[in-house]
Amino acid sequence: MKMSISDLYLWPLFLQFSVLVYLGWRYRKRGYHDLRSPKAHIFRCTNCHHIYIDNRRVPLSKCTKCNTLNEMIRR
Repeated sequence: MKMSISDLYLWPLFLQFSVLVYLGWRYRKRGYHDLRSPKAHIFRCTNCHHIYIDNRRVPLSKCTKCNTLNEMIRR
């Protein structure tokens, strides 16, 4: 099987283009909402009444001012 010079350049370009199209399709299929950061959780300190947010899913979080453990506010 003889391959010309143009075939040696076109096949890798075609494969890269195919991979990019596939990745774009997967990105659109799963949607933008999956790529965003998780919702921030709101906490209110029982000691100093400071309101702060934390992106981690933890039941208790330390206040950024007084280091008291607080529960998440239920919305």
